[in-house]
Amino acid sequence: MKHLALMLVWLAAVGCGAEAKAPGPVVMNDMDLENWQIALVEMRIDKNEAFMDTTSTALRLEDLAGFEGLNYYDPDPTLRFRVQLQREASPDTVFLQKRRGQQVPYVKEGKVAFTRAGRVHVLSVFGPAEPGAEKFLWLPFTDETTGRETYGGGRYLDLTLEGDGSSLVLDFNYAYNPLCDYNPEKYNCTLPPTENRLPFAVKAGEQLFRPQAAGAGQ
Repeated sequence: MKHLALMLVWLAAVGCGAEAKAPGPVVMNDMDLENWQIALVEMRIDKNEAFMDTTSTALRLEDLAGFEGLNYYDPDPTLRFRVQLQREASPDTVFLQKRRGQQVPYVKEGKVAFTRAGRVHVLSVFGPAEPGAEKFLWLPFTDETTGRETYGGGRYLDLTLEGDGSSLVLDFNYAYNPLCDYNPEKYNCTLPPTENRLPFAVKAGEQLFRPQAAGAGQ
């Protein structure tokens, strides 16, 4: 019985250690919170202005005339996490499906894990597979809002490693729509893999460009 008790204590310690690798939301003081909100609002203003530029907009011309801005959820600091990129020992090239059926290669760089409402969630992070391509980290995902309040083909996050080369901020308030949401005739976007399906509603970031299109598919 003594050995069994020691084993249970050890398992509990391992469990706590594993959970520590899946952090909860970033805790911010008042100044940090204000600065974060300002940066988020400024990003949204800049993106709206870029979409209003007739020389570079992703919008269809018929949508540009009455365009007043993209649709967003209110900022939610509880959906911002500082996580570790758990790199693949030998990154594999995988093929993700595009909206019109083609497949495109990406390198599966690793995974990130975070804790929300007491549950750990793990998502895969990808990078470019083309030789000589500019390096980036990209996380496509779907959640319980997909096809209802957000684009039916999922949303994307661009990730940036911090100075230590392994930690990064996973902030769902920066989740954005593929270009297919604005102009499905012109763009053919990559769909998130099934492994990146979150079982809760991520009510943060960008919403559907046309809310009336909810449930209409990708």
